[in-house]
Amino acid sequence: MHRTSLLLILLLATCSLLFSQDRKIAAGDAIEIVVYGHQELSRTVQVGANGAIDFPFMQNLPVDGLTLERLREIIVAQLSRYLDTYPVVTVNFSTKSTVSVHVAGMVKNPGILQVPVNSSLQGALAAAGGLLPGARAEAVQLRRTEAGRTTESVYDLELFLLEGDLKQNPALQEGDLVLVTGNPLLSTVKVIGAVNKPGAFAEYRGATVLDMLLQAGGPTVKADLGKVRYISPSRKKAVDFKIDLDRYFTAGEAAQLPVVKPGDVIIVPEKGPGLWRNLLTIARDVSTIAIAVWYVVRIND
Repeated sequence: MHRTSLLLILLLATCSLLFSQDRKIAAGDAIEIVVYGHQELSRTVQVGANGAIDFPFMQNLPVDGLTLERLREIIVAQLSRYLDTYPVVTVNFSTKSTVSVHVAGMVKNPGILQVPVNSSLQGALAAAGGLLPGARAEAVQLRRTEAGRTTESVYDLELFLLEGDLKQNPALQEGDLVLVTGNPLLSTVKVIGAVNKPGAFAEYRGATVLDMLLQAGGPTVKADLGKVRYISPSRKKAVDFKIDLDRYFTAGEAAQLPVVKPGDVIIVPEKGPGLWRNLLTIARDVSTIAIAVWYVVRIND
């Protein structure tokens, strides 16, 4: 039975090559590679714009202009170095247009998704409905299993979106797992106290304490800018210190203001006797902050 199955596979491969021997591989082609007896190696790959494919033990392999038979010979020769038995390989142009990837974590619609062959990391996240507030776009995890070995890489999608760094937006393969981590409790920056519009605000890359105060409508006339309190519990080492914004303005040192992170808290007190009254009015917000900090500590532990 084993010999019959093997002969059938070789016969099908020969017939396929007879029909496709005149066609050369080109960018954009989807190629189905089957390694008999090794399901973990069998997959559909797409030829990139650079005319290359990625396959186990063969990364960025140039195939543009090759025939399927020549590609099969290259794959057999390479796999022979790693497999205990002589590899039986079939290579065909594929009509399959999608691959299955698993997107989990802080996205709107997590689950196993069908995405176009050679879809990017960003494309898969878009297919999952996009990121939820508090998601760590700067640390998206990609887990991939090849030849029985699982690897994990971390990509910064913010860097890709803001600076066009293509290395941060890799193409996905069949069976990839995309994991988006984050903390929904710490998805915004809280600005409370003597500001015109206290509340929680979305931070953006490079935003400073001053930027967040402006989002909160700016300080009131009673604000004591010399005693602004800045709390950042989500960093590896928690930060809690006072900032003298008056000194920053008069000395022209605004560029040295801290860059905020999701989960940070900015407290602007009032001058003089109004300070204690102001602190009492924001006690509820501070208690909420304490709870958030407690969660962060528990999560880090």
